[in-house]
Amino acid sequence: MKTVRRRRPLSRARIVRTSMIYSVAACFVLWILFPIWYTISSSFTEPSKIGVRPTPFWPANPTLDNYKIVLGIPIRDKDCTPGVDIGNCQTAASNVSVNKIVDTMLNSFYVASTVVVITLIISTIAAYSLSRYRFVGSNFFLNFTILSRIVPGLVLVAPIFIFLRVLDLLNTPWALIISYTSFTLPLAIIILKNYFDQISVDLEEAAALDGAGRILTLRLIILPVAVPGLIAAGVLVFLESWSEFFFALVLTDSYTVPPLLAGFLSMQTFNWTLLSAATVIAIIPPVLLTMIFQKYIVTALASGTGK
Repeated sequence: MKTVRRRRPLSRARIVRTSMIYSVAACFVLWILFPIWYTISSSFTEPSKIGVRPTPFWPANPTLDNYKIVLGIPIRDKDCTPGVDIGNCQTAASNVSVNKIVDTMLNSFYVASTVVVITLIISTIAAYSLSRYRFVGSNFFLNFTILSRIVPGLVLVAPIFIFLRVLDLLNTPWALIISYTSFTLPLAIIILKNYFDQISVDLEEAAALDGAGRILTLRLIILPVAVPGLIAAGVLVFLESWSEFFFALVLTDSYTVPPLLAGFLSMQTFNWTLLSAATVIAIIPPVLLTMIFQKYIVTALASGTGK
């Protein structure tokens, strides 16, 4: 005969504690989601309707005109917003921030993808060496790698700028690739080193008994097991490269997306709806990337594999 366990009645203190936890969590979620909602809502709003009181939850008459203008699609037979050419509502010569969003997104994708490839190749070798070998200076190198993440980019921009100017690489994609790789490498090394530590050494010993060398073991045995860690490191490196602003502003002339979005603030007639539309377009790739590889990121950062 089964014994049915009765649930204990909730005490008043427990109800209060639970209510406080959920209230704080709800406030935190609203704090994060409100800017996203307002940006998306503004991107579908006509410029003349921005700032109306009371603020509607969603525009009464949503429009795609902001996205069309940002993407360079002509809008005819309508009154154009200030700062936009009256003939076909495309950008005027001074509005350099508009109609370049697609080009800069392709540039950002090229730079971020190249940084991911270079970073993963170097960090995999470095992290595997730190995980499996104990050599002179290995602890110092690991500690230095961790501490390098604390150094702000403002300290590094001057020597990197001089270095790239000597090599005549300023305002080129390689200026960003070199600089981004310098501060994404520590992040990838830390993630992969922690991941390699959780992979059993027995796999390598079994491969060694079969005559496999270190490089062959790494390529055929360790890397397939470490795929979630590689994906997690690659996604985080891509996101950091995609959203980096300061180096892209100093080393190039609005070559990637973040400086381009900041350029909307310097337009002769600032248009919040155009900036919102451009922002929504720019965040689509990283959001999709994170959603697709979310499982791998959580697996690598939370637990890893090593069984």
